[in-house]
Amino acid sequence: MTGLSVGFVTWHTPKDMLAGFLDSLAEAVETLARRMPMPVSVYAICNDAPQDLRAVDAMIRPYAIRASDVRWNFIQGHGNIGYGAAQNLAVRRTEADFHLMCNPDLVMAPSVLLEAVRFLKAHPGAVLAAPRGFDADGRYARLAKRPPTLLALALRALSVRPSTGLLGRRIAAYVYDDALPDEQPAPIELASGCFMVARTSALKAIGGFDERYFLYFEDFDLCRRLAPHGGIYELPTASITHFGGHTARRGLARTLRFVRSGCRYFNRHGWRMW
Repeated sequence: MTGLSVGFVTWHTPKDMLAGFLDSLAEAVETLARRMPMPVSVYAICNDAPQDLRAVDAMIRPYAIRASDVRWNFIQGHGNIGYGAAQNLAVRRTEADFHLMCNPDLVMAPSVLLEAVRFLKAHPGAVLAAPRGFDADGRYARLAKRPPTLLALALRALSVRPSTGLLGRRIAAYVYDDALPDEQPAPIELASGCFMVARTSALKAIGGFDERYFLYFEDFDLCRRLAPHGGIYELPTASITHFGGHTARRGLARTLRFVRSGCRYFNRHGWRMW
């Protein structure tokens, strides 16, 4: 029987955000169980410091007790090893056919897991399914991307929005501003690491995330390495509300980390200016 596993990573996740995520995860798993019953395993991967783990446990374990038909796994004590390395701890353990990698800075629609698994089961040539993302104000978040250029990243940092102008067209192309239909799944090149449902066999074949990326660009790199194994799609019928992002607003330390990861990505996949 087809199985699904879920890996999410915590690190200083606000309590109200974590509670909203867990509520939505529980509802999405229940929807999947009603419409397409299958074994489900959840991996709570805690990058939190030892002194914070008790509080994180107190938030998560009631959901594990309530969802008696879901196998919960707690991975703790490794410290803050980065997003990709943390997700790989679950990738290496899971034996499910499909695996969701996500952040807890989001709320998922009740049908998102059902839609993703249903799509991957029906399309053996697809290797990864991503949802349509919306921000806290309900606006389309444009999580899908084309391979970045240095100009596109600079324009994003300057908050340039898609438009018909010269620079606006560069951003529009980068974020698929007018290229993704509302009625049917659409092939994309890069999906956001905040929510990816992938074929586990393909994840294992490429070794999961490249752990040299501590944060940022690890999702783009993963998609580039997954592409030879199958198509990557955004599903308009599957949705999440994502509260994260906004790299440029997160201070100097994270901006420097973004730059280092970007250099690693471009060194591997080629530097593109425009």
